[in-house]
Amino acid sequence: MAIRRRAILAGVPALMSRARAQTGLPVVRIGVLWDRTGTGAVTSGLDQIVAARLAVDDFGHLSRGYPVELLDGEFERRPDQAVAIARKWFDEEAVAAIVDLPGTAAPVQVQELARARDRTVLNTGSFNAALTGASCSPTATHWMEDTRALTRAMTLGMVAEGVKSWFLVVPDDVMALAFQADATAAIESTGGRIVGFARHPADGGSATRPLTSARESGADAIGLCAMGNALTAQIRTARDLGLFDRSKAVCAYAAGIKDIHALGARESHGLWIVTGFYWDRTDRTRSFASRFNEVTGRMPDKPYAATYAAIEHFLRLVEAADMIGGAALNVGLRREPAYFFGVNGRLRIDGRLLLDVGLYRVKSPEEVSGAWDYYKQIRVIPAADVFRPVARGSCSLTP
Repeated sequence: MAIRRRAILAGVPALMSRARAQTGLPVVRIGVLWDRTGTGAVTSGLDQIVAARLAVDDFGHLSRGYPVELLDGEFERRPDQAVAIARKWFDEEAVAAIVDLPGTAAPVQVQELARARDRTVLNTGSFNAALTGASCSPTATHWMEDTRALTRAMTLGMVAEGVKSWFLVVPDDVMALAFQADATAAIESTGGRIVGFARHPADGGSATRPLTSARESGADAIGLCAMGNALTAQIRTARDLGLFDRSKAVCAYAAGIKDIHALGARESHGLWIVTGFYWDRTDRTRSFASRFNEVTGRMPDKPYAATYAAIEHFLRLVEAADMIGGAALNVGLRREPAYFFGVNGRLRIDGRLLLDVGLYRVKSPEEVSGAWDYYKQIRVIPAADVFRPVARGSCSLTP
């Protein structure tokens, strides 16, 4: 169980100068609880520490001198280890907030512990819809789109493209099955139909047979429910089998720019994706992405942008309120606008961050104008149409 305390990350200037350490203000400690296996390979990893460091540094330029310290720990796809790290941080290190937390079970369990300890959780690495549903907490917020939001955004976007029928290709794992269930609900609720689905083993199993079935189904769109390496393997196979030519759309619910970069535009062009963040949208996103890229050699996806925005929002409220108590502080987190690279987001009572979601298509090699220039925005799906209504989430915090 590796836990590290980071005052300086190579290539990124440190917030805590000796002068600030002597101000007498309390140290605000934030723990980055990360993983690089399973879902963590898609949304987490060491890059989350870079995003957190950038947020802390930027806060330092504007604050009145609050010293901020980052801790980080890797929980290796084990919820019990995530809870053990979080407990040590809360009880022995006086950590005020935990950020990242990929996976399904780990964020739920850490969120429960944080509620008991009156500390804050900023969920930026999980797709789990229960975090603002049955497992919601007054001391936790969810900054990533969940499976319901991503599948709903994709469905609404593809309806506008004339898609009516779907075939889903699903690795046999918990998160992919959640994508399948939510995609099915979204498709059927908008008048579309599922003509079939096929599952394949999650760990190293070939997707050739289910993708062949998808090709022969006659469906307008193929929905890929995989993530990470499994997704890139599905996309390569789909290209080899001619699915991009024989269907109206090949859609990936959980694709990231790292996946597209690994494939290259030649293999991935024409793929449809949905995300609440693209690095090349505005001057503010480009500025953050450029600094992130200087350290990591990659452009950021939504999870890393979410970590940056969540920490900045948290630290602004800590400074304004002069406290770190989770329940009281989270009232303010929900009351104040959450600035997300020039856009004002809103945190609902259940902790859900509301932001519009973009529908993108991967450019052809001829359209790509430079490194990491992969996405073409097709349309924006309003947050009100994407996220589950608060009254339908089974959250105990709602009236």
